[in-house]
Amino acid sequence: MHSDRSGRVFVADDYGATALDGPAPAGLERAIPLPAGAQLVPLVDRAAVGLDRRAQPRSLGPARWALAALLRPGHVRTHLPSVEAAADAAPLEPLAYAAVAADPHGELVVAAVALAPASSVDGSDPSAAINARLRAEPSNRLLRQLARCAKEYGCAAARNTFLGRSEGALPLGAPANDEAAPTVALRRRDERAPLDPIALRVTADDAAAVAIAHLSAGGTSVSFGHACEGEPLERIRDVADVAAKARGAVSSGEIVLRTSGSSAAALGRAADAGIDRVVIRLASAHGPTYERIHRPTAYRWTDVRAALREAAARRLPITIELLALPGLTDRDGEASALIALLGELPPGTELRIADLAADPYAVLARAGDGTTVGIDRMLDRLRRDAAHVRLAA
Repeated sequence: MHSDRSGRVFVADDYGATALDGPAPAGLERAIPLPAGAQLVPLVDRAAVGLDRRAQPRSLGPARWALAALLRPGHVRTHLPSVEAAADAAPLEPLAYAAVAADPHGELVVAAVALAPASSVDGSDPSAAINARLRAEPSNRLLRQLARCAKEYGCAAARNTFLGRSEGALPLGAPANDEAAPTVALRRRDERAPLDPIALRVTADDAAAVAIAHLSAGGTSVSFGHACEGEPLERIRDVADVAAKARGAVSSGEIVLRTSGSSAAALGRAADAGIDRVVIRLASAHGPTYERIHRPTAYRWTDVRAALREAAARRLPITIELLALPGLTDRDGEASALIALLGELPPGTELRIADLAADPYAVLARAGDGTTVGIDRMLDRLRRDAAHVRLAA
């Protein structure tokens, strides 16, 4: 598969499909039908690479751009598109690019595995619920922000907050504590909208009122650190205050803290206040790789390990969200570091795997050389050597 400069998609019958999960393109041997909701994206100024009649990788030429698929949650890509970039090619927007091809019948396939059933897209209009809630609580600044996120950016967690179902968002306007490179986004594009961090300072009383209303209405959970939020542990006093007030008023539902795990002491304080689960997102369990990608400020990988030990000691349910990149995550050393980390965590720990949104070629160029085992084999190794962990997506 490839695209021309106008965005039209073509099948090149005279070339075999290639994909990348290491230093050189190889034939794409395993793929699944392109899932519903996937988006096709041309890789500008990056020529597609296919297998010629001698089964050798070969560029299709500068006018035939490589094509990628962006998948919805529940799938993890196994390979990247093979490309030959122009010398003056601009960096790619940080997205989760997956190799895409066509099967012998011309149907689209993608280099990915399904780890969870495809979630349905809720197309209901929350406008009436939003307007009614804002009329009832016109002074709540968090509700006004969530209304914007729901209507302008289509944030599911913000919409849920007005509809009283599933997970609701509790952004506090906390600052970020990492400085990932412009070619890396530690959240998917839909999760980080609006693209500029929210510029409000939410009071604990406003956030507690939103949390109590959501859980009382039947919502399954509320979470700090969601969507466009920074690091909630930077506002631990407010997190603890909101959690204590919400848990004191409502016993049902789960209060979730999504965090970088930058402070074991702050995490312990949140647990004391009533947090029910901690979710720590990381692009690597290998310290040097973690710091290269996340570029943390005022904390280090050792602090993340300490926070995980604190959560485990308190028997706080833990979810690790691993951001995977073929060619990096499936290196033997990376897989070994992840399994070692999971081995320190208690049974019942959840491992969610999602795709790292990045310009993957820029990230891999900085990562140096390394032998890969493949995402499929890495998953098999996780199932074998970390069987006490529940694998999800």
